[in-house]
Amino acid sequence: MANFKDGVIRDGSSIGAGKPLGNIKDGVVRDGSSKGGGRPLGNIKDGVVRDGSSKGGGRPLFNVKGDAVRNGSSLGGGAKIGSVDDFTIKGMERELDAEIVACYHFLIKKIV
Repeated sequence: MANFKDGVIRDGSSIGAGKPLGNIKDGVVRDGSSKGGGRPLGNIKDGVVRDGSSKGGGRPLFNVKGDAVRNGSSLGGGAKIGSVDDFTIKGMERELDAEIVACYHFLIKKIV
């Protein structure tokens, strides 16, 4: 089970414990162990998750609108993959829904 604290996602079961898997800062998900450090894996802009290294750049993978996660390239478009609750990381409840799902996709298990 993964957890989130201070921008870093870890593989431990309690918040703040475990080996760092990656981090998120300013809408960019990275594989580093400190906030803002590491190689960029993907980004989130306006609810659309992309595989590019800069915010808004790259190939669109999926989008998050409301509670629905969809495989379309535009916000609200595409077939439903699941809900945000299916991809929640412990401790990230207060973050944006698209950031929660993007961190799950890039750091824990690929969705699409």
